[in-house]
Amino acid sequence: MSIERVFRRERGGRGLLISVVGFDGSGKTTQIERLGDHFRAQGREVVETRQPTDWYRELSEVQVFHDQGGSAETAHVLALLSAADRRRHVMEVVDPALARGAVVLCDRYVYATFGVFVHRGVDLDFLVTINEGVPRPDHAFYLRLPAEDLVRRLRARDGDKLKHEEKTTARIESITGTYERLGDELTVIDGTMGRDEVTKAMIAHMGPDADASADSDAGPTSDCAGSDAERG
Repeated sequence: MSIERVFRRERGGRGLLISVVGFDGSGKTTQIERLGDHFRAQGREVVETRQPTDWYRELSEVQVFHDQGGSAETAHVLALLSAADRRRHVMEVVDPALARGAVVLCDRYVYATFGVFVHRGVDLDFLVTINEGVPRPDHAFYLRLPAEDLVRRLRARDGDKLKHEEKTTARIESITGTYERLGDELTVIDGTMGRDEVTKAMIAHMGPDADASADSDAGPTSDCAGSDAERG
C-alpha cells in the first residue's frame, strides 16, 4: 500500500515534524505530552497539535457518523472535509512552526485518514489525491495494540459511550489493518509496553533528532492538544 504521492517533494523549514498514530485509546496523547516534555527540556520550541482539528470534529455530520455510522456517500463527503481541514491546519500551524525551527508533535496526521476512511469504503487513491502536498514527517510512529486491549481501555475510560467504530474488534481491526499495510511509512511501537518504555523506544528510534540543540529562542507552545478521541 503506497501513499508516497501524498507527500510534497520538498518540505522546507528547520524544524522536526513527528506524528504519533494509533487507534483511540492507544496512548497517543500521553506519548505526545511526554515527547513534548523531552524536547522542551532541551530548550526547543514545541507545538503539540492534532489532525483533524476541532473545526472538523465539531461538525454535526461528523458527530452523527461517529455515533451511528453512515453511507458511503457521507463517508466521501467527510473525507473531503477532513482533507480541507488538514490543508488549512498545515498552512496555518504546521508549516509556520517548521519554518521557525520548532518541533511539531502531531496526533494522527494524514495516516489516520487512510485508516479510518479506507475502513469506511473510500478508495485509497482518492484519499491520496485529495490530501496531496502535505509535508512528510521526519518520524511517524504507530502505537500497536491488540483490538481486545483497545476495547478494554476504551470501556475503562468511556464506559458504554463508545463510538460506532469502537464497538467491535472487527471494526477496530479493519482500521488498524490499514496502518499495518502502510509498511515502512510508520515505525511500529509496541503499545502494550509501559509508558516509560514506549517513550524511550520512540526517542531511541529518532537518534540524533531527539537530542538536537535548540535553533530558536521561542518558548514552548501548545496549539490544540486534547482528548484522545479518534475522529477520522
